[in-house]
Amino acid sequence: MNAFSFGTMMCLSFLLLGCEQQQDVKKLGLVYCTETAPHTFNPQLESSMNAIAVTSRHLYDRLIEVDPITQQLVGGVANNWHISEDRLHYRFDLRQGIHFHKTDYFSPSRNLNADDVMLSFERILNPEHPLYILANGDYPFFNNIGFGNNIQALNKLSNSSIEFVLKKPDAAFLANLASDYAVILSAEYAQQLNDKNQLGLLDQQPIGSGPFYYASQRKDHFIRYYRHWLHWRGAPPMQQLVFDITPTSSIRLAKLLTGQCDIMAQPAANQLEVLKERDDLLVSVQAGLNVSYLAFNTQKPPFADVRVRRNVAGLINKQRIVDSVYLNTAEIADGMLSASSWAYRHQARSPEQDFLVYPYIEKAKQQPIELWVLNEAKSYNPQPHKTAELIRNDLVKDGYQVNVRLFDWEVLRRYLLAPSVNYDMLLVGWSTDNSDPDDFFRQQFACEAVEQGYNYSRWCNGHFEQLLDAATTSPRLADRVRSYYKIQEIIEQDVPVLPLTHALKMYSYNNSVSGITWNPYGGVSFSSAYRK
Repeated sequence: MNAFSFGTMMCLSFLLLGCEQQQDVKKLGLVYCTETAPHTFNPQLESSMNAIAVTSRHLYDRLIEVDPITQQLVGGVANNWHISEDRLHYRFDLRQGIHFHKTDYFSPSRNLNADDVMLSFERILNPEHPLYILANGDYPFFNNIGFGNNIQALNKLSNSSIEFVLKKPDAAFLANLASDYAVILSAEYAQQLNDKNQLGLLDQQPIGSGPFYYASQRKDHFIRYYRHWLHWRGAPPMQQLVFDITPTSSIRLAKLLTGQCDIMAQPAANQLEVLKERDDLLVSVQAGLNVSYLAFNTQKPPFADVRVRRNVAGLINKQRIVDSVYLNTAEIADGMLSASSWAYRHQARSPEQDFLVYPYIEKAKQQPIELWVLNEAKSYNPQPHKTAELIRNDLVKDGYQVNVRLFDWEVLRRYLLAPSVNYDMLLVGWSTDNSDPDDFFRQQFACEAVEQGYNYSRWCNGHFEQLLDAATTSPRLADRVRSYYKIQEIIEQDVPVLPLTHALKMYSYNNSVSGITWNPYGGVSFSSAYRK
């Protein structure tokens, strides 16, 4: 079916809702065509930032937030916080009068207080907590950054005050609490579900205190939220917010052009000309803190040998990838961090390639190499399969034997967590939801992250670990920058990964919509959005 024939099927994406309800959405709400459905409505349990963008900022609040304009930390559920001189005690004073959602499955009897904050983090920190057990302790973001390892205690000081006690100073601690993963849940709702032996519903029928509340869904098709009239920042202008789950970019474009969607996530580069021809559509383009990269399995020959890693890295034509896959909507990556990061260090050269014949190179070429690919379009890589084929072609020209294997995320995760991991190279990427470089480096390169399945290179370096700890324990920004510079030097020299590109973040939307807030670290907020 031609994409532009969707104009005759305006109700297709709302088949179960009916055309009349769709017209209500067009008058009173917004429809956002996004590529990914969440596996859970609790961001604490989620690993995909695209999925978290459907839940976190709409349903929940956090202790503190990042101002999207100034990039400074500002109050959320906590209206102020205090840090002790030794930087080990963090006290948060909570706002009064924050209302949880009232839905057809839960009616709160009180406002948000310290018990809710305690529950939200105790479930992550305490292995004996019923919710920790229910989730099998699988909190991807918090586990990867070693969040619980550095918490000495979590104390309720009063109904409106809580305290974190750290084992050692952590300069990234506040940024982690401001991330989309650090949401505040309702302890009263959890207790109600526990009394009914239905605790698992806490993460599937969500209750938060954010600007919208959960109403309904048709799994993998759409999710509907309604306006939270009692939100502490004020009720959103729009009564409804609908996420239309549309993985295929061409279909998202068709829905935007025919008016089924008001906003489209991540248009493909080859769609920009079509969008520019429409006077009623706008395109938002931002530099994103993301990277696509090729990870080498450093625990398995041939890439256990750094010389082979350097040889292969030097063969790959990054410019061809930018030209062919991104159509110039990305920058060549000379390191893991993009230039928009305050810790960015310019890498003056790519790994050396001398083209001489060495026995260890010839031996590596004698055995087929498995290149595994996360075959899902992501903001950091819109066409992973095509990228993989370009990489394969570059290596085959030099005599390597490369087999490309495609996986969706769920299957790939199972393989990555298996006792024996058999890939040689893995084409993946990363997007961060806060400005602290610790989020980039600890989750992808720390030794502890190997077991969690997010250190894709399975690389463990003691000097790197020391520098990473130094970067987070230092109170001075200049010292932290120096540590991150050295960290990037180590990655450049040891080549556990080859950074490929930094993609631009793009959204397209109808010009009748205003007040959308694009978060530079991922996601979008509609709490102030309205129709002109």
